[in-house]
Amino acid sequence: MKNNFFIKNLDTYIDVQKLEACHLEICAGLARSETNISSRVMPHFEMQNEIEKLIAFKNNEDSRIYNVATADVNESLSDEERKYFLKLNFEQRKKFLQLYKKAYTDGEFVKLRFTKPEFDTHKFSTFDAAMTTEHANAQFFPETMAFINNLPFAEIGRILFFVSYHYLHGDVHYDRKDHCFDGKNHFLWLNPFNNKSFFLFDENNQKQFIESKAAFFNTRFLHGALPSNHMTYSLRIDGQFTKEFCDQAELLWSKR
Repeated sequence: MKNNFFIKNLDTYIDVQKLEACHLEICAGLARSETNISSRVMPHFEMQNEIEKLIAFKNNEDSRIYNVATADVNESLSDEERKYFLKLNFEQRKKFLQLYKKAYTDGEFVKLRFTKPEFDTHKFSTFDAAMTTEHANAQFFPETMAFINNLPFAEIGRILFFVSYHYLHGDVHYDRKDHCFDGKNHFLWLNPFNNKSFFLFDENNQKQFIESKAAFFNTRFLHGALPSNHMTYSLRIDGQFTKEFCDQAELLWSKR
């Protein structure tokens, strides 16, 4: 079945070497960009390599992981702590809770295109060109953006670089568990040079690694990354592939 997939290797269809040729621009662009910290309050099961506890925790709906800057964390603070917390903006709250609550930080992300504020609550806004807008960071990546704009997308939404810190596990998580793989929404995950050891837990809770440099995978399975001895980056582009590309790659496509 086209829609019943786990990991789809797309190396045959995407010329990742063209992205690799942008490596110098990307590193300089990431250094110049406004970044957003990836932070979560969570037990460090990844760090402790306690996989069974990790999976049990992530599958317990009463113990869902929240971003450290959300109201859910705010509710767990004392009145005195909240006085400080509420004076901080979204990014400042992350830094505060890293220091004060020992929040886990595995890296940061850099926006090239992102959801417009008025569509923040729309479940599939990241896949929609009209609901997203180019970020100022994009100016630092002209060759990279040219590469992205020539990919087989009928429509491009959110574009993010994920930068992983060295020696840290990438947070194991679900993106969402609902029916988002109906052929209307796709994404392309690019891992040039295969520097990031990215995996999904299969139905038997075994790690299955993405071995290709270009992939589309089922985010309803838990996924994360092993530590690396240096900083790494990956690139994700949300949107909808063209019908022709989906026919070639044997992916489901549906008219929006």
